[in-house]
Formats: sequence, C-alpha cells, structure tokens
Amino acid sequence: MSQLIPGGLFLLNYEVGYLKASRQGSGFTILGLGGYINRMTFQMPQFDPFFTWVNRGRILYAPGARSEIAFELGQMSADKPLIITDKGLVKAGVAQQVVAALEKSGVRPAGFFDSVVQDARIENINEATRLYNDSHADSLIAIGGGSVLDTAKAVNILLGKGLSDFKPLADQAALWEDAAPLAPHIAIPTTAGTGCEVTNVLVVLDDSSQSKLSVTHPYCNADLAILDPELTVMLPAKITAFTGMDALTHAIEGVTSSAAQPISDALGLHAIRIISQALPLAVQEPDNIEARGQMLIAATMAGMCFCNAMTGATHALAHALGALYSIPHGLANAIMLPFVMEFNATETPEKYSLISQALGVSSGEETDQFRAMACVNAIKKLKMDIGLTDTLKDFNLPTDPEQLSGLVELAAGDSQISYNPRSLEDADILSLIMKAF
Repeated sequence: MSQLIPGGLFLLNYEVGYLKASRQGSGFTILGLGGYINRMTFQMPQFDPFFTWVNRGRILYAPGARSEIAFELGQMSADKPLIITDKGLVKAGVAQQVVAALEKSGVRPAGFFDSVVQDARIENINEATRLYNDSHADSLIAIGGGSVLDTAKAVNILLGKGLSDFKPLADQAALWEDAAPLAPHIAIPTTAGTGCEVTNVLVVLDDSSQSKLSVTHPYCNADLAILDPELTVMLPAKITAFTGMDALTHAIEGVTSSAAQPISDALGLHAIRIISQALPLAVQEPDNIEARGQMLIAATMAGMCFCNAMTGATHALAHALGALYSIPHGLANAIMLPFVMEFNATETPEKYSLISQALGVSSGEETDQFRAMACVNAIKKLKMDIGLTDTLKDFNLPTDPEQLSGLVELAAGDSQISYNPRSLEDADILSLIMKAF
C-alpha cells in the first residue's frame, strides 16, 4: 500500500512537494524526492495516551514588527506601558528603538525599568512592581532576553495577586489555583534562545538559598510575542551562539523528555532542523536578517515544545551551574548537552533516530547506536563551528568530587531532572559534571 503525504516541511531545505510513502507496521518508509532522500524509515514514537497542550498568546513576526506595538497595545485597551529591559540593551540602543516606535504612534511609556541583571531576581521583581504601581501603568512591555522576560512575567503575577514580595510565590512553584488573566503584556525577545515569550513558566534566582526556582502560572506568558529580527542584529557572536544553543537544548530535551507528545515533537524537531542551519549563519553573518529571523522563530517553537514537554538533566545541571557559579544559562546548557545526550541515548533510540534525521546526519538506515552517536558528534561539531569551546574548567569549578557535592545535590533536586528519559543517581550526575571539564 502506498500513499502521498505532504512533505514540504520535512526536508532540511524546505522543498515544497510530496513524498511517496509506504506503511510498514508502526512506521513509514519514505521513498525518494528530488534526490535529497532515497530511503528513510520513520519509526512512530511512543507516547502517553493522555496528554494536555497549552498554547496561550499570539505571535507576530516581521522584520520591523516593533512598528505595530502601539496598535497592538490599543487592541488590549492599554496606552500606559511600563517598559522592562536591561542596561545593556539601553546602551546598545535596542530598547530605544521600541520606545521610538511607541512614541511615533503617540504612546509614551508610563515608566522605564532597566535594572534587570543576569537571571530574574526577586529584589528586581519587587522593585519593578513598585514602579508599575507608582507610575500608574496599565500594561507591560518586556524587551530583552530570558532574564528580562521572566522578570516581567513575575511582575505581572505579583500585580495580579496584589502583593509586593515575590518570594512567597516563588516558594509555591505552581500558581494555578484561583489563577486569573493578568495585565496586558507584550514580550519582545532580543535573543533567539529562551523562548520565554511563549512559555507559562519562569525561573527566578533565590540569592538566599543559591538556587533557581521554577514557577508556573497559566497566564504569565505574554498576550503577544513580537518577533522582530532587526532587534537581534547587535547581539555579540558569543551570546548569539550560546543563546542559540539554549534553544537547541530546549528542542532536543523537549523531544526526548519522558513527557514528550506528538505536538511537542513536531515543534521540537522542526526547531532542530532550523537551528542546525541558521545558527552558524547568525553567528558568522550578524546582519543576516533571514538567519536572525529563522533563529527567533525556532527559539519560539522550541519554547512551545519544552513548556509542554519539559526538559531533562541538561537543564537541571544548567540551573545548578548558574545558581552556584553564575554560568550563563545558555552556555551551561551548551557545555552539558553532548554529555547528557550520550548518557540518554540508549533509553530513547527512536527519538534519537528522529533527531539525527532533523540534524541531517542520518539517512535512516543506520543502527540506533550509530544514529545516537551521530547526534552527539553533530552537536559537538556545531559548537565548534559557532566558536563555543568552553568547558567547566573555564569557570574555576573545583575538580574534587567532595567539593562538588553541593552542585550534585542542587541538580538532583531540580524539577526538570524528573523528566529526563533515563534516571540518574548522584553518581551519574557527578560523572556528567566530571566529563565536562
């Protein structure tokens, strides 16, 4: 039996056309198309027969899309936004591009908060909330990377609760009971990495306990995500590289997570296809708007993937490394990802087969072990191609296992480690850390 199925988005070069396929048991064998694929076996992955999918909020993409921001605010019956950003984006002139677009349409910000630093911090959240109230703002516009976007989410939650301190809420982790829609909220990511513009989860750094806390709320993500690649061209090459690896980690861990399901797989796998091609271009050609735009789209897709499927041990380790040693989250993910992938490879061979095809390193006929190692080697090569040669040695971590016990304990207690496809004991976590030196 054979049939025609649409195949345009399946190909790495986005050819539009049809693939001729024949069903074989629980999978498909895909035959021929323009010489790109001769034969590829697609094994249907297994998933829990019950799952839920959350996808709240709109997405607007276009180079120069910031010009629409005043109109979009008006659609939300808002005209006095509090801008949340960071001093680096102010210095680079990126935040001013958004403010100029607002003012050109007759909208003046009610307030401007630019004190966000690396990682969303409770004191910054509380301070920004006070400014919102003092300036009589009626909406939020977040301009920045993950720390800025997560800070805005937390501010909105705090406003919705009518509270002044986020710490008690951070300790609760899941804020779903009696949750209600929040103030109008627009997110404008300036990095292609976190996907925070579409996720209903945020991560805050608790300085008192030196830990990163994940908090979820069904309405915390932005009502509108504006993806404007022109706002990312000034991003330095190294930050472009490791934020891109953050997005890739979201996609890979979302696909291999124990909570993965077909919708998250579709988004994650296509994000992998895009990132594997667009990230080197975005690093090497910073003014390449097409590559920058592809990365923004892929990062958003990866965010939609992982906020439903969760992640795994790479993220658990990255959270711990960031909290204890201030390693930027995307860079920590980039360092740990190949080692965690190799550790997990035997547990989900069908997922690694799909990932190897998405990365363009498998025809589908090799053994599971070959495909898994091809994935790991492809990630290592990609890191080299984009100039990420960092190891844990570069961050002055102790190499004595006893001195790493706090790091191991923090990673073992992270919420994301429970979604790793292969269970980890403390000895496994320590082994992964030691390999990354």
